[in-house]
Amino acid sequence: MKITRVEAIPVRQSSTIELINDSAQDGIIIKVHTDEGITGIGEVDSAPWVVKSIIDTPSSHRICRGLGEMLIGENPFEIERIWEKLYVGSTFYGRRGVVIHAISGIDIALWDIMGKALNLPVYKLLGGAQRGKVRAYASTLMPYTPQEAYDETKKWVEQGYTAIKLGWGGFEQGNREIVELVKASREAAGPNIDLLFDLGFIPSDDHPIDAASRMALVKELEPFAPYWIEEPLFADDYEGYRKLAESTSIRIAGGENETTRYGFKELIEQGGVDIVQPDVTRCGGLSEAKRIAQLAHAHHITCVPHAWSSGIVVAASLHLVTAIPNGALLEYCVAETPIRQEMLLSDVTVKDGYAEITDKPGLGVELNEEALEKYRCDR
Repeated sequence: MKITRVEAIPVRQSSTIELINDSAQDGIIIKVHTDEGITGIGEVDSAPWVVKSIIDTPSSHRICRGLGEMLIGENPFEIERIWEKLYVGSTFYGRRGVVIHAISGIDIALWDIMGKALNLPVYKLLGGAQRGKVRAYASTLMPYTPQEAYDETKKWVEQGYTAIKLGWGGFEQGNREIVELVKASREAAGPNIDLLFDLGFIPSDDHPIDAASRMALVKELEPFAPYWIEEPLFADDYEGYRKLAESTSIRIAGGENETTRYGFKELIEQGGVDIVQPDVTRCGGLSEAKRIAQLAHAHHITCVPHAWSSGIVVAASLHLVTAIPNGALLEYCVAETPIRQEMLLSDVTVKDGYAEITDKPGLGVELNEEALEKYRCDR
């Protein structure tokens, strides 16, 4: 089997993009085609047109090559070797950031191809199931008022979730407002639901973000027993992360903006986080995410992938969590955007708060070609 073509298809839910905290407004779908008629799908949660240019660009020299060009003629089963080829071949302009994002989408598609060709689910290719079921948490944006936070939390409790994450959105306000939002969410959830809060890191003139300010805020949030506090500081502030983690009994989570095992090594060893959150569409794909999970496991750290976009990243993350010993939860994005709700013909199923592990070949999901044509924005 040989790779014959790579497609990078940007999608957008409307003609305009709002500068809000929701990356599910747009995205880019990756298709890797083979000479045996098997097509693998992946996605990238990044800047769609930048990703497309990295995949489509012609090569300049030996370590400044376009990713798509490097894939033509390759055996899609040789995933590890292909990963290294793409990483080294793009060294001149890559190594981190959006180049790794682009590699991630391709890598996911290669695992999908292998699973389809062998009639096996990806989690079995990754080493087999470590667990029979995976608890899913409903992941949504934090509203701006306590009443809205109460109502939003209550909605997902009533739908059977035992873990709920609210993030960004209303958390761009001051500490006093943030505490009231968290208080309202806990009142709606009661004492037995795990609540996760993604504070985000958008600073303003009125609300600077640093370790000292976050330490004060997190101390005020402790009475409401968050399961974790996510990404409270800028991604590069490893020293701040360590200070914060050492100052509280609440788990500190982070890593959705890290790429490769090398970045996560710094986050783990210098940042001292309790939970790492590699995004399989950004960290380097399923191949690199598994290596990151193994690195975390060696440090006795839990790995819970970040998964906020279409159902492709949710499905890929489910396979990863199923196959790693230190997986704990699946992020289940409940954003009501077309890209999240319409891009697949079948989605990961959540029942009674648990995601059903599929034994369908590959990722186990099918792209909705009509929706793809409807929302693609490159024509």
